[in-house]
Amino acid sequence: MNARATQERAMTDESRIGKLESDVQHLQADVTEIKGEVKSLRGAFDLLRTEFLSFKTEVAKEFGSVRTSIESLRTAIERAKLWMVVTGAGTILSVWGAAVALARFLKP
Repeated sequence: MNARATQERAMTDESRIGKLESDVQHLQADVTEIKGEVKSLRGAFDLLRTEFLSFKTEVAKEFGSVRTSIESLRTAIERAKLWMVVTGAGTILSVWGAAVALARFLKP
C-alpha cells in the first residue's frame, strides 16, 4: 500500500509541476504583452506631452498678444482722457472769454 501511495504522490507531483510550468508560460506571455503595452503607452504619453508643450507655448503667445492689446487700450484711454480734459478746459475758457467780451460790450 505504501508503494501505491508513493506512486500516486509522484504522479500528483509531476502533474503539479506540469501545471506550474504551464502557468509560468502563461505568466511570461502576459508579462511580455504588458511590456508591449507599456511601450506603446510611453509613446502615446510622449506624443501627448509634446502636444501639451506646444499648446502651452501657443497659449503663452496669445496671452502676450492680449497683454499688448490691453496696454494699447490703456494708452488710448489715457490719450482720450487727456484730450477730453484739454478740450473741456479750452471750451470753458472760450465760454468764459466770450462772456467777458459780451459783458464789456453790453456795459453802458
